[in-house]
Amino acid sequence: MELKQNLLEDYKKDKIIETNNETKNFLIERYNEIFKLYQQGQILQGYKVISKLSKTIKTEYGDIPIKRRLYVKYDKEKKENINRYSLDEELGLKKYERIEINLKNKYMSFIGDGKRYKDILHTTENANISERTISNIFKNADLEETDYISNKNNNKIKIPNNVLYIQIDGAFKPMRENKKKKKLKIKYFLRLCMLVLIKKSQQKPE
Repeated sequence: MELKQNLLEDYKKDKIIETNNETKNFLIERYNEIFKLYQQGQILQGYKVISKLSKTIKTEYGDIPIKRRLYVKYDKEKKENINRYSLDEELGLKKYERIEINLKNKYMSFIGDGKRYKDILHTTENANISERTISNIFKNADLEETDYISNKNNNKIKIPNNVLYIQIDGAFKPMRENKKKKKLKIKYFLRLCMLVLIKKSQQKPE
């Protein structure tokens, strides 16, 4: 038997697997607990269990397969069925979403920092996420619900010397020229996280 060459790295990998398994077991326990509460009539009153479906969610610890029960209730006023996946709701997952809300929020915290997608990925090296996925998270972000630009929180941005800096990024756009494929580098606004302030509006009338 040979001695280990990278003891701490092996330990780290083992801890990741251990945490992943603990998270999986925790979700299984919660899945069963929700069903018991439903049977006792404490939650989801008026709903019926229609089916059981599996889903693999993405977390900071890696991909985790979970089981989900579909609870359905007929709404007489709307004349339609209301479908609820209770475990999805508790994980903050909307319909068809697979990225757990805490992982998504971690990526959202970088939206105004100007970091490259590659650098952001390094902060969650165990999550099975691509740069394209992070791009889509930023693109589909509800800016009204994001604290740092929310007008509801009345957050005012101070701009020294009336100079506003806006983060831009580059991208390659596939195009054709003379029937040949060509990549054209274009610049676009990746993040626009500030409100434009006009100097005149800040001045008091004489």
